[in-house]
Amino acid sequence: MKWYGKGRATLIKLVICLLGGIFVVNGQNSLPFYSLAAPLEKDSYRLTQLNEAFLETQEPKIIENFCKDVRGTLLLGESLREPSKKDEGKLNAYLQQLRSLSSRQEVIFQLYRKSLLSAIESKDKQKFEHLASIELEPLHQPRVRSEAIAFYQKNFSDHPIKTLDSLCKEQVLEAKSIQFAIEQEQAYEENLKILKRSEVQGIKRTAKIGSRNSVIVVGERNAKGEMVFEAENLNPYLVTLSLDFEKINNIKANHSLPLYVELPGRTKKEILTLTPTVSSLEMTYQSSYGWVKGSAFAQHDDTYLYSLPFAAGTTVRVGQGYNGGLSHKGLSAYAIDFTLPVGTSIYAAREGEVVGVDVSSNLGGNSPAYRPYMNYVNIRHGDGTLGNYYHLKFGGTAVKIGDTVKKGQLIAYSGNTGYTTAPHLHFSVSMVDPVSMRRPKNLPIKIQTLQGIVSNPHEGEYYTVQ
Repeated sequence: MKWYGKGRATLIKLVICLLGGIFVVNGQNSLPFYSLAAPLEKDSYRLTQLNEAFLETQEPKIIENFCKDVRGTLLLGESLREPSKKDEGKLNAYLQQLRSLSSRQEVIFQLYRKSLLSAIESKDKQKFEHLASIELEPLHQPRVRSEAIAFYQKNFSDHPIKTLDSLCKEQVLEAKSIQFAIEQEQAYEENLKILKRSEVQGIKRTAKIGSRNSVIVVGERNAKGEMVFEAENLNPYLVTLSLDFEKINNIKANHSLPLYVELPGRTKKEILTLTPTVSSLEMTYQSSYGWVKGSAFAQHDDTYLYSLPFAAGTTVRVGQGYNGGLSHKGLSAYAIDFTLPVGTSIYAAREGEVVGVDVSSNLGGNSPAYRPYMNYVNIRHGDGTLGNYYHLKFGGTAVKIGDTVKKGQLIAYSGNTGYTTAPHLHFSVSMVDPVSMRRPKNLPIKIQTLQGIVSNPHEGEYYTVQ
């Protein structure tokens, strides 16, 4: 067994190992299938502190047996740190055991959640304090957390519980982060005015890549009395445009309404024609449009294995993973923040065409006011999704729009621009949300690392580029 750290940290790890029989593994030297093994390893020690008498279960020694099997499985994992071909059977058995343990862990969590809510309902303060003092995943579930906090604040005003104090802070932080996510999504809800042709040149003179008016829709009546709509995308990347109509009267359209259409970069085309149902009567309507970068019709290849966007052999730390507590919420849930020094080389996690580059900003800070100053590179993949690399360094690009890049090719350098609290790379794969058709939606992906395939990265985990 290899130990890391000094002093108190090492002593804590030693005590945990002796008490719970759990292998504490440093993230940079982790077991195979670490994204499955780590939660089991962490929670099994916490579960040893849980008094089974407080769980509403008919199965005797459910926790004791679970923790015993976790120790056995982690021992098997220890023997497979550098598996060879002859260990393929043992590796598959190890993975199967991890999956089985994850299912059993969820059963225990359900019992824990049920027992905690039962303690709240029956106002059993002793049972509540014992259960709530052991920080397990169900405590962080919104309903359980809100009820636990309410009961705690009402009944323990002079008797603090550390885990509940942390939950109170978490709830406040999450409320702020959700508001931030809502603000981000609402930015895509702003409707733009349909222009007349005479207004277009004035708009074009001020339009910048990515600005609201970088996609223009013009509506003009032709000689036949029809209303013809033409859309122009001034951006270098594909966008999905939605054209909405309200209070329609005496109108027949040549496409279903509302209209959703993809516009490739730097293209202009007619998208809709309206004709009067009764030629002698006037057509009346109200219209507006919105757009968002990317495709709503992409079909992500869920079998694709992405690489970490860094140089081979590099070990990186996850600062915020999927469903992170700070800003990875809602449609932005499936993003990864990697904590990095400014100037770290960034490589393409997947091959594709560079469709967006902006590294003109040298501004960043912990305020929404800095959001427009985020540097980025966007790469369009073969399945229509976008790879997004955000918060890049000023001038920090090695590619330009239109370049075709290979997986593992140098594309940029990390920075600290835009709305950010510290230097990092925000990486995501996205498409347009097919429900709203107005917002980007991040997608869960699989990443090949030296530690195995990672499909659910968590804050604090370390991964090494294969």
